[in-house]
Amino acid sequence: MKRLMFGVLDVAVILSILAIGATAAPGVAEAATSVGPYEGTFQGVVYGDQGTRAPLVLDLTHRDGQVEGKVSMGQGLYVDAGFCGGVNIPGAAQYVEGQTTRWNPDRLKVSPVFDLGGFELVVDFESNISAGGEVITAEAKADLPWFCGRDPVLKATLYRD
Repeated sequence: MKRLMFGVLDVAVILSILAIGATAAPGVAEAATSVGPYEGTFQGVVYGDQGTRAPLVLDLTHRDGQVEGKVSMGQGLYVDAGFCGGVNIPGAAQYVEGQTTRWNPDRLKVSPVFDLGGFELVVDFESNISAGGEVITAEAKADLPWFCGRDPVLKATLYRD
């Protein structure tokens, strides 16, 4: 059970990191081909437990509320799941896409549920982009079962290239 949970947590954490930058908020009313604030390349760091961190690069296109592109995370991130153990997250790259919201152009909250063979894992994503569109700050929190003792939280800060 512990090994399965870590494997799933591994995948959920990677997906959450990737999804943070891939879903964001556009400006108010958009023209037929409006470019949103998440357009471009952002580089930074995602922070884990025990002082670990890993490089993170988002290469995104944001048109008419649709965000898509490639997210790459390097090695070095460790996640502590309390009594359920800890895991080193491997580096990964993945294509991502998402739809932005209109009611708050600088902030996004998403709570996807991952089905782990009958066990549901909720991951809460929240991201903000600075007023000038130069800095993305994001947080991902996995809602683990109570017996783990803690819910891992990952934070990332990325800067426009």
